[in-house]
Amino acid sequence: MYILVLCIPLLSALISGFWGRKLGARGAGVLTSCCISIAAIISGCILYETSLSGSPTYLKLGGWFDSELFTTDFGLQFDNLTSTMLILITSVSALVHIYSTGYMSEDPHIPRFMSYLSFFTFLMIVLVTSDNYVQLFIGWEGVGLCSYLLINFWLTRIKANKAAMKAMLINRVGDIGLVLAMFMIIKECGTLEYSTIFSLLGTIDRKNLIVICLLLFFGAVGKSAQLGLHTWLPDAMEGPTPVSALIHAATMVTAGVFLIIRSGPLFEGSSLVLTVVTCLGALTAFFAATTGVVQNDLKKVIAYSTCSQLGYMVMACGVSNYSTSLFHLLNHGFFKALLFLSAGSVIHAVNGEQDMRKMGGLIRLIPFTYTMVLIGSLSLMAFPYLTGFYSKDLILELTYDKYYIVFAYWLGSFSALLTAFYSVRLIYLTFLTNTNTNRAIFIGVDESSLNITFPLLLLAFGSIFVGYLAKEMVLSNTISPIVSNFIKTTPFVLSLLGMFSAFIVYSSSMGFRWRFEGLYTFFNSAWQFNYIINNFFVNYIWKFGHLITYRIIDRGLLEIIGPRGASQLLIRSTQRVSNLQSGTVFNYALIMIVFTSLFILGF
Repeated sequence: MYILVLCIPLLSALISGFWGRKLGARGAGVLTSCCISIAAIISGCILYETSLSGSPTYLKLGGWFDSELFTTDFGLQFDNLTSTMLILITSVSALVHIYSTGYMSEDPHIPRFMSYLSFFTFLMIVLVTSDNYVQLFIGWEGVGLCSYLLINFWLTRIKANKAAMKAMLINRVGDIGLVLAMFMIIKECGTLEYSTIFSLLGTIDRKNLIVICLLLFFGAVGKSAQLGLHTWLPDAMEGPTPVSALIHAATMVTAGVFLIIRSGPLFEGSSLVLTVVTCLGALTAFFAATTGVVQNDLKKVIAYSTCSQLGYMVMACGVSNYSTSLFHLLNHGFFKALLFLSAGSVIHAVNGEQDMRKMGGLIRLIPFTYTMVLIGSLSLMAFPYLTGFYSKDLILELTYDKYYIVFAYWLGSFSALLTAFYSVRLIYLTFLTNTNTNRAIFIGVDESSLNITFPLLLLAFGSIFVGYLAKEMVLSNTISPIVSNFIKTTPFVLSLLGMFSAFIVYSSSMGFRWRFEGLYTFFNSAWQFNYIINNFFVNYIWKFGHLITYRIIDRGLLEIIGPRGASQLLIRSTQRVSNLQSGTVFNYALIMIVFTSLFILGF
C-alpha cells in the first residue's frame, strides 16, 4: 500500500507519456484520472493507519550509495505530516486531472499534458515521503522541472516561455540555500537522515546551526514565493488554469512550508531564525495583500492571495506552531484549488478573457460558478465556520501571544482586511456589476461541462467542511493562547470592514484608482520588485557572467588551452621545426654535430 502511492502516479505518467498517441486524448485523460484517484484512496488508508490509529511507518527500500562514513538509503517515512500532505496532494491532483479532461478537451496535446500532471504529482509525493534530505532534494528539483514544463506547456507563447524560465531560475537561486545547508549538515552530523540529525542536535555548534537554518529557510523562500524571491509566482499564471491550481494549491508552493515544518527541530534551536521567519512571513502576507487589491487579471488576484496565505503559514512556523501551519496549508489547498478552477470555468465561459474589467453581469448566466467562487472567497476571508476560519484566525492569535513580534499580528490582521477587499472586488467586477463583455460573447456564456463542474462541487464541500473535520486530528497538540475577546474578534471585524469597503467603493463611481493614482501604480507594479531585481541584480549578474564565460573562458582559456589552442600550438611548432630544413649542407652538418655531442655527453 505504501509503495503503491508512489508507483501508481509514476505508472500513470509513463503510460500517458510514452503511449499517449495509442490511448488518444480521452483514453489518456481517463487513465491518469483513475490512477490518481486510486492514489487518493490509498492516501486515505495511509491517513487512517498512521494518524488516526497512531502507527507511523518507516520503510527502508535498499542502499543508495556508500562513501566512506557517509551512507544514504532509499527510505520512506509515513507519519502525521506525510499522511496529511498525501491527502492534500492526491485528492486535489485527482480533481485537477478530472477537471483537465474538460478544460483542455480541445487541445491536441492532452496526453502530454496529463503525463506532466501525473509526473508532477509523483515527484511531490517523493518529496513528502522521503526520510532524508537527499531524497527530498530529488522531489524538490523534480517539481521545479515539472513546473517549467507545465507553465511552458503552450510553448508557442513568448510570455509562457519567459514565465517558465523565470520560475526555473528564481527557484534555482533558492535551491542553492538548500544544497549548502545539506553540505553543512553532512559536515556537522555525517548523515542526511531526519531521525539521525534530530537525535544529534545537541552536538551541532550553535553558530553553524543558525547558518543551517537560515540556508534551509532561504531554500523555502524560493519555493514558497516569500518576499524577495516571489516574483515568479504571478507570472506562472501564463500556464493553463489546471496547472495554476495544482502549483498554487497542493504541490510546488507548499514544498517550502513542508521543508520548514519537517526541519522544525532544527529551527527550534535558534530563536533568532524563528524571529526572521515570522517577520518575513508577516511582510509577505502584507505585501501580497496590498498588491492583490489592485490587480485586474482574474488569475493574478488569486495568485497574490496564494502568496499572502503562504506568508501566514510561514508566520505560524516562526512562532513554533508547525501543526497550525500544516492545518492552514491543508485548508488553503482546498479553497484555493476551488478558486483557481472556478476562475478557469469563468475564463472558459468568456472565451479566454482574464481581465475582470471586461467581464461583469455573469451571475445570471453562470450561477453555479458564481456560487463556487463565493464559497471559495468566503473561506479565503476566514468567514466563520468555513474551512479557512479554523486556521487563519488561530495563526493570528498565536502570533499575538509572542509579544516581542506583535507587529506581525497587526500586519496579518490588516492583510485580512485587504484579503476581504480584493475578494469582494473580484466577485463584484466579475459577476455583479454591469457587463463590459462583447455582446456576442455575453450571449454565448454558459455553464461548463460536467467534467469541470463536478470537481468544483467536491472542492466546495472541502472548502466548507475540511477545517471542521480535520481540526481535532491536526491540532491535537496545539493549545490555544489565552487572549482577550478584542484580539480574537479584530481580524473578523477588519474582514467585514474590508468587504463593505470594497462593495461601497465599486458599487459607486468613486474612482478608486484616480483618487489614489500614485499608490495604485505602486501597488499595481508589485512594489516595483521586478524593476529593482532586473536593474540592480540581474543586469549586473548578466554582465559579469558575459565577461567571465565569453571573454575569459570561451574567448580566453578555451581558445588558448582548448582544442583550437592546441592545434595552433602544434602548427606553430611544426613551422619552427620545418624552418630548420633549409636545404643547405652547412645546416645539416651543424645539426648532426650538435645531436652527436649531446649523445656522447649522455643527454
